[in-house]
Amino acid sequence: MALASAVQEELKKYRNTLEALEAGTVDRDKEFRPYRLVHGIYGQRADGFGQMIRIKLLWGRMTPTMMRCLADMSGKNGSGILHITTRQAIQVHFIPLDATADIMEQLEENDMTTREACGNAVRGVVCSPRSGTMADEIFDVQPYAQQIFEHFLRGPRSSDLPRKFKIALASSYADDQAFNNIQDIGILAVEKDGQQGFRVRAAGALGSSPQAPIELYDFLPKEELVPVCDAILRVHHKYGDRQNRAKARLKFVLREHGDEGFRKLFEQELADVRSEGITGAALEDTFAVAANPSTIPTVDDEKEQAWRQYSVTPHREEGYAVVAIHIPRGDIPHEEMRLFANLAEDYTDGDVAVSVDQNLYFRKVPIEKLSNLYQELGQLGYNEPANTILDVLSCPGASTCQLGITYSKNMAQELGEKLTALGADEKIMSTRIKMSGCPNSCGQHHVGNIGLHGAAAKIGDKLVPHYVLLVGGGDQVEQVNHANMVARIPAKKVVETITQMATWFQEEAEGDEDFTAYLRRVSGADLEDKKEARKVRKALRERLTPIYEIDPENFDESFLYDIGMDKLFNLDDIGAGECMS
Repeated sequence: MALASAVQEELKKYRNTLEALEAGTVDRDKEFRPYRLVHGIYGQRADGFGQMIRIKLLWGRMTPTMMRCLADMSGKNGSGILHITTRQAIQVHFIPLDATADIMEQLEENDMTTREACGNAVRGVVCSPRSGTMADEIFDVQPYAQQIFEHFLRGPRSSDLPRKFKIALASSYADDQAFNNIQDIGILAVEKDGQQGFRVRAAGALGSSPQAPIELYDFLPKEELVPVCDAILRVHHKYGDRQNRAKARLKFVLREHGDEGFRKLFEQELADVRSEGITGAALEDTFAVAANPSTIPTVDDEKEQAWRQYSVTPHREEGYAVVAIHIPRGDIPHEEMRLFANLAEDYTDGDVAVSVDQNLYFRKVPIEKLSNLYQELGQLGYNEPANTILDVLSCPGASTCQLGITYSKNMAQELGEKLTALGADEKIMSTRIKMSGCPNSCGQHHVGNIGLHGAAAKIGDKLVPHYVLLVGGGDQVEQVNHANMVARIPAKKVVETITQMATWFQEEAEGDEDFTAYLRRVSGADLEDKKEARKVRKALRERLTPIYEIDPENFDESFLYDIGMDKLFNLDDIGAGECMS
């Protein structure tokens, strides 16, 4: 495809800057580092072994052509692995810096971009991979995701912010795949008095200290969405802390000024936006009117039936289904990405998206083709059920991130393999585990039903990899529950600890409660009395202590090694993070 003149100029400037860097006329840290971050090029933990390149996908959508482009790029230049992030982007690691300009051009030619994928910028706009497919949707939010994406891309403030800025759209109250309440702007399709519009919330965030959002509108007309989003961004641009990076997110503006003060700042910026003539538009609703969604037929084969139960949901159009494909740790080898592209053409007419839960969605599969798709996915090793306790979400952790404390992806694999016995209990299978390699919540551990983040602690005089266990989190669209910290557990004891909690659940469940509800109850997450909640949480920690506690005078030396690693655990390689996802 012919590139826009602005993109051509951008690529030319990037190539010239690379040449200046090589010639020594550009400072690598002060000048080039922020410049490459704006272009989605991120420094890795393994200095000298290439860069990570992050590709923004419009609400996670991928065509087979895009998938093949990504496969070619990764296979030729990088690690050969395409990693799905928790913001519907694709990351490829170990890219030589001198290859990045050609890669950026190749991506732009295939309708993808790295622009503002890292750095102090408006990141990718998230939208549920099921948007446009659910029967209860009021209208299609995907065109509005594109409208917002295009409004901010290369915008005058979009890459000159105090810190990163995140936006997500949800299509209905049943849509739990957008995580609407952990965003700088969270947008939900609503209807009021027969009119369609949006609920808008702002300043939600995770990080090391999560923040629930403020609701600015319970109903906003469609045509007002772009001006309102622009005004919220301007609040961040003008009032975000540019001196202290640790307090530069929009949530800190909300904390400093309070709800009413924040609203006042927003109204001032909105007046400026309108005075400049910035407008939005009510877009044509293009998806088909919901017919009678088809029931997903049951089958006799137990494994295929489990796959259908957890991975397959009815499409709003009769005769079709939406299929979630479980991608372990979000990693797709480039050869298999090509095979997925072929399957996408055969089974879903190229209608594919990635999810914030690091999975791949075939969004419109004829129901009569489900068994064939299951068999073909099985031949590739991808027909395990998605969105279960065994489908563990994880950031890359210490494998590539400069902030990573533990190898969280290794732990995710360990959990997925060693918790399989829990799969027989449907009330346990629905629980989701989310984990990060450090406290910064790139793996969204604060909204995991079970959350884990990497940590380090000494047992006696020896440094041992640990995980902080949190329970009871979740973003329910209507409200967000931030998980409560329960204990700090040696890495080698995490599987045993979660297994024990599951055993207690099976013995102590009340009524119809599932494992997630049980965890909320025994951790005090639902208690309004904070003192009583702390008391309940302390009781859970004391109950767990004999499971994970290690005698410093007599413990196995294997505890000194992180999961899947053959070198002693240490913190020597940790450095300053360039951007936290």
